[in-house]
Amino acid sequence: MNHKVVFDFNEIKSIEDFYAQFQQQFSLPAWFGHNLDALWDMVSAGIELPVTIVFAHMTSIQRIEFSNIIDVMNDAQDMWENEFIFALDITKNSNKSAQDL
Repeated sequence: MNHKVVFDFNEIKSIEDFYAQFQQQFSLPAWFGHNLDALWDMVSAGIELPVTIVFAHMTSIQRIEFSNIIDVMNDAQDMWENEFIFALDITKNSNKSAQDL
């Protein structure tokens, strides 16, 4: 069964906020590093698959600020194909909540 995890960028205001939510969503240990290398380690071999990760309500500024994290997610999707699905929701003025995605 595919597990779906939504990161609501209405609530995520910084890269540190993202890493804290990622750690919490995937129940990662306290030693999880809040950096790109640690993120890659987790998405390439540390989290349970299959999974769908959705970045919801991203602004254009956030897409730039989080571009390296988006690249890691795209690389994981390329590596795992149908086992790791990454979706970027950039719909402007969406009335959907993160749970609707």
